Amino acid sequence: MPDTDAIRHSQTKGEGDPLEPGPPAPRLYSLTTRYTDQFLDGQDGPDLLCDDAIAALHFALTVSSSSPLAITCSATADGRTWTRLPLQVLRADAVDALRQDVKPSMYAVAFNNPRTTPNRPRAALSRLIEHAQARWLDSVLREPVDEFSAWVPDATAPADWIRAGRLWAAVWGDLPSESVLDQLPIPTGTPSAALGRTLLRAEATAVLDAIALARTPATEDSLAGLHAAWKLLHDLDEWTLDPRYGPGTDVRTSAHRLLDRIVALHPDTAAPLAATADHPDAARIRAAAHAYLRHVLPLWPHTADWTDQARTAYLEEHHALRTTSGGPPPGPPETQAQTVLRAVLAPLTDPAALTRHQAAALWRSHSGRAAEQAAWDATDHTNRFDDLARAHTTEGTPRQKGEAIAAAQQTLTAVTHHHDEHLTTHAARGHLHELAATLRTLDQAQRTLHEGIWGIAAARRAQHDPATGPWNGHDEQRATADLTPVLTAGETRIAHLRQNHLHATHEALTDLIPQLTDLPPDGHRHHAMRNHLASLDLLRQDLNALASLIDTRRRTCTELRICLDKGPYFGQDHATAHDLAAAEKDLRSLERRYADTHTEFALSVTLGRTLDQVRNPPPPTQRPPPGIPPAPHHTPPAAPPPPHRQATTRPPLRRYAQDLPLTAGRQAPDRAVVRDRGCLRGRAGDRAGRPLSTVPVACLVEVAVPRATGPARRLTRLDQMRQDRRASATA
Repeated sequence: MPDTDAIRHSQTKGEGDPLEPGPPAPRLYSLTTRYTDQFLDGQDGPDLLCDDAIAALHFALTVSSSSPLAITCSATADGRTWTRLPLQVLRADAVDALRQDVKPSMYAVAFNNPRTTPNRPRAALSRLIEHAQARWLDSVLREPVDEFSAWVPDATAPADWIRAGRLWAAVWGDLPSESVLDQLPIPTGTPSAALGRTLLRAEATAVLDAIALARTPATEDSLAGLHAAWKLLHDLDEWTLDPRYGPGTDVRTSAHRLLDRIVALHPDTAAPLAATADHPDAARIRAAAHAYLRHVLPLWPHTADWTDQARTAYLEEHHALRTTSGGPPPGPPETQAQTVLRAVLAPLTDPAALTRHQAAALWRSHSGRAAEQAAWDATDHTNRFDDLARAHTTEGTPRQKGEAIAAAQQTLTAVTHHHDEHLTTHAARGHLHELAATLRTLDQAQRTLHEGIWGIAAARRAQHDPATGPWNGHDEQRATADLTPVLTAGETRIAHLRQNHLHATHEALTDLIPQLTDLPPDGHRHHAMRNHLASLDLLRQDLNALASLIDTRRRTCTELRICLDKGPYFGQDHATAHDLAAAEKDLRSLERRYADTHTEFALSVTLGRTLDQVRNPPPPTQRPPPGIPPAPHHTPPAAPPPPHRQATTRPPLRRYAQDLPLTAGRQAPDRAVVRDRGCLRGRAGDRAGRPLSTVPVACLVEVAVPRATGPARRLTRLDQMRQDRRASATA
């Protein structure tokens, strides 16, 4: 019987399922990996940012089946707020996507995008996901013998099936299907395989029952049942912390809920907690009971010497918490200036480490052109992934199928690497955009602090009674004595936050673009990088071209309307309402692109200025206290050149007829020489190509001349040029 998409779809949905729901809400999936190998520990591995749940699930399964990689999966529906996503939720999104013929796109696809997404091969995609799940289960079943070897045993022990069943239930949240178990590279039909499958399903069912017990309300609980479920999840939590198994279910939450119900039933903690239910420190007393039970429950109901010691220590801690009064001691009352300072500094936070994907998504949420580029990349990636799924279902010899899969995988890898370049650029712009917004917030906070402090000082001046005498400096100092320390503390904190944000952004940009460490902050390579991140010239050209196209399309729409109203004139083609609608659609698309480009231009101006601040951070300044004039600006002396560059340092530049001595009878020129960095190096003319005989004195450039150490009477370069000119005229 042929395996068609319709048959596979009916098997995936089921017979009694309702009709297909509407398209699910598009989400953006961020999957990042870190190496866990001892030689590559902490380094970044391959990552993926896409809006296709099926491709994201396949990537997560492929990476999780590799032992030296730890994966983290996050998702967002708006491009700004990210949440950790377990694999079972990602799988549910992939199942919903398999029910749809067209993938819901996170970004709006441009009207002239040729890389549209056709109907997806749902049967091939489902089979590809099942194959990846089987590989993941096999990596859990047959582990390497040690961390230095990649060899895995062919046979599986019952303990391996037990571990695999528990991990499958924790990660995927259900029982494994028969189609996944049939694709395991383990011989079927043998007694060991049948026993292994039975153990796997039994352990998975036990874990699912324990998680369900933690979610049910506490009614007629049994201490033995709660203890068994807690012990199972407690042991499983240690396994799921292993990064090799991917982001699984948070069984720690379920274990904590079970422990909270065990506390009320355990004989060592039930009576003390019931006696202190209304105590002010009831939360700390309950936390101490949790810590005690978490320590002794793995061995309970058996006891040992250390369990008795732990019980004695818990009872002493419980008595101490019960007899002491909670709450910190009251402090001095808060002044009005401190209230203003607290309100100003409350929304200010230390720099948060944005990941590469978060920064790129942040920039795409503000830039329409970046979102359009992301839509093209996502569509292209989805098409190449569908080609990989089709390659897995190719009919032919194993060699032909393997070549098709290798070619599809190579094409997908090449497209992914090409899209990573766009992602890196968008991430760098996102970091700069976030820094610009933060700097504006800090400036506004400093202005608010100044206004608040000055308002308090003005109010105190207004309260002065003129009958007691005029307001003098002593009154000013006494009225503002408590304001100056608060103002200084606030400005210091804001300046510290500014430096931290600049440093964090510089570190993030260096991680994204390692070449920044070798670029001098005032060289032409820095300006080239600045033009790459904030391409104002290209955006200005696009704005001019789009404005010309919009004018042309508006004239076309006007002509079409006139043709429809009054009829075509001689030699003009007939127009229809469809032609007018298509022209107006193109006009709206061009206007939208012009608006996006104009917004991109404004954002790029800010990005360029922010990049200059990151590369050349301003020195930290502190506002002097009131009544003290600011210190004069002091420019530190230039540092000497490093030892390896002292030999190549240019000699000092000197101006003609000013620094060098003149020959007898010669006088200095009336006009001064314009200083320039260029030099006349064996060229009989200036930079414009004119001969020196026609170049005025004011157009000459400086030359590198060593300091004169000989006699004082020496011809200058200007005298030498004049003598050469006279000699040539005489000849």
